[in-house]
Amino acid sequence: MGLPEIIIVVAILVLGLVLLAVAISASIRFYSRSEGSLLGGVLAYFGLLGRVVIAMLLLFGLIALTGPFGIIWWMIALYVVVEGVRSYRATQQYGLLWLLTVSAERSMPLTTAIEAFARERRGAYSRRAKRLAALLNSGVPLPDALDGCSGLLPAQAVPMVRVGYETGTLAAALRQAATRGDVQKPVWAALTGKISYLLLVPIFGMGILFFIMIKIIPSFEKIFKDFNARLPIMTELLIDVSSGFVRYWYVLLPVYVLVLWLLVHAVARYFGWSQWDPPGIARLTRRLDSAQILDTLALVAHQQRPLSEGIAALAQSYPKPDIRRRLRQAMGDIQAGGDWCESFRRHDLIRQPELAILQAAQRVGNLPWALHEMADSARRRLAHRVQAIVQFLFPPIVICMGLIVMFIVVALFLPLVALIQRLA
Repeated sequence: MGLPEIIIVVAILVLGLVLLAVAISASIRFYSRSEGSLLGGVLAYFGLLGRVVIAMLLLFGLIALTGPFGIIWWMIALYVVVEGVRSYRATQQYGLLWLLTVSAERSMPLTTAIEAFARERRGAYSRRAKRLAALLNSGVPLPDALDGCSGLLPAQAVPMVRVGYETGTLAAALRQAATRGDVQKPVWAALTGKISYLLLVPIFGMGILFFIMIKIIPSFEKIFKDFNARLPIMTELLIDVSSGFVRYWYVLLPVYVLVLWLLVHAVARYFGWSQWDPPGIARLTRRLDSAQILDTLALVAHQQRPLSEGIAALAQSYPKPDIRRRLRQAMGDIQAGGDWCESFRRHDLIRQPELAILQAAQRVGNLPWALHEMADSARRRLAHRVQAIVQFLFPPIVICMGLIVMFIVVALFLPLVALIQRLA
């Protein structure tokens, strides 16, 4: 078995272990939240394990049919399947959200509507919906019940539901969450596509370059040595660079792992599996969080409820820990007698221009309109900023990658030209 085959086998084993860990984690998570027997948890575990085995068999089959490049087709197929599952899950989430909206507006019992919705669904989502109805029947408040059955509603809707429940504006909060949808998705879609491309190219490029250094370059050296000839200067430079990579692999390995982790995190962030952002990205996307907070407070102000109630609810339920911490700090300032606008500015939840506009709107009694406008303005500015950054950085990075590829191709092509000339 050659080195490439060994690498493929190791990659398959690592991928299998990762999928097995995901299956075990998901089964434990399901069992801890289910109300069934131990047998139900065991059956759920084996069901997930069966899906992992099927995925591994598909991987082996694709590699057997198409060779080492089969793993690329497997990754493409995996993306299509995951994207389909995500879209289907979003459809279920918004279907339940609209059902809750209509039920709350017409003063219908939520448990009856949720139970009817669960009967029309199958699988884990149906079980979580039934659990939600059971929790509501036992007297658990709707926000706490949703926290115990995570994934039933879109992530951005959960804080708004809690704010609406605790301020007596549940129907309006549900409608606003359902009509606005995921306003952050366009920004993340623009970022994820470009970032994934820029990360995938080096990951696969380094693998291809490694194969070239192991298989192609030694053959070139042996051929030219047999002819008592020197390799071209560019080829020798490529060999020196690759030798440096091999010699200092322990320095490059963390970089490679970091790039791979960034790719995984970008995909997980796009699919909604993670809410954490790296420091630089977190500062950039904080405006989206501020916009969602302002939208929620606009609902509270429109219903003429104290803003402190909405801020306290957001500080308890907002999905990002950093934003929750800032909201708790702002709530502490408000309880100490401070102005909420000044506190938001102090904790970087709004900016100075927004502070002036909101204070002016509060004085003239037009605060709900100003909050909505500031939220929409923050989203538009961030979308334009992200678009500008991507348009500015993407071409030079692609050009640099192209120059590197051109250097490698020319360095590998020149020995063939020199060899043909020598034979002629």
